[in-house]
Amino acid sequence: MGVTALAQERLVALREAIAKIEGKSFSGGLEPVTGDVGDRPEPASFATGSAIGLEAGHLENLLPEGFPTGAMIEARGGQFRDAGAVSGFGLGLCLSCCPTRPGQRVLWIGDRFVAREVGLPHAAGLADYGLRPGELVYAMPQRLEDALWLADAALSCGGFSAVMLEVAGNPRGFGLTESRRLSLKARGSGGFLLLLRQGGEEEASSASLRLLVEPAPAATRRLPDGSMFGGSIGNSVFRLIPEKSRLGVSHELILEWNRHDRQFYPATPLHAGAGRAFRSAHPGALVAPPFDRSAGAPALGTIVAFDRAS
Repeated sequence: MGVTALAQERLVALREAIAKIEGKSFSGGLEPVTGDVGDRPEPASFATGSAIGLEAGHLENLLPEGFPTGAMIEARGGQFRDAGAVSGFGLGLCLSCCPTRPGQRVLWIGDRFVAREVGLPHAAGLADYGLRPGELVYAMPQRLEDALWLADAALSCGGFSAVMLEVAGNPRGFGLTESRRLSLKARGSGGFLLLLRQGGEEEASSASLRLLVEPAPAATRRLPDGSMFGGSIGNSVFRLIPEKSRLGVSHELILEWNRHDRQFYPATPLHAGAGRAFRSAHPGALVAPPFDRSAGAPALGTIVAFDRAS
């Protein structure tokens, strides 16, 4: 696999040099496949309405090619307490960016250390998040080498709409060389690879885009008539900070996940619905005043200063 990856890397570098000489834009082999594609799914658009911080209003505009097939994206969490937000954003990205076809699923390659720290995926929670039964396959290899082999094999077989590889921190067995191999494998196979780095620091990577993912406060739940239900908790909200982008974008995004549409939208402002104060259905005193107790404590008597006996 190393010889093939090196040959593909040299070919990509040669094409980039030719494109610079001709004055054309070069996408590094991530452009959507044209011509006879057979049964390969079309790259899905990842619209987010009017996203905060970007004029174009699309998360896909963080990359010049958008989120087509053949891309490797990295989502990083600075601390293990943010592992739920990183995993939730990763699942939402796979569902909205790469819609599954009949017989295809999302493969989540978990990490044993992360599972011990934050727990395993819960079936009821995944269903409430928007996943359908049988749409997710979860695997937890014994070693990191087995996880890398499984990710490579899953991209090669083409049986999964997206592959999520979870890594704890910055292990020595996963560096720039392994990242480059997986990136080239995703480009060559036309698959979508999402790297979830839980509790890790920034490091050199071959990912086309790296995002720092943090949880953000959720607004109240919206009712069918458009009003906000005060005191409730709405959809999951994520704060995204681009750390690596070919467009040099540094604006953060605050996005909200909609499990019914299975899409990300600009987050609802926190002050929405805050003007509706809580009011009891039956205003008035909650407890009737007592009728058989004393009017109050008796008044204190006069304090007399007695003479000392000796």
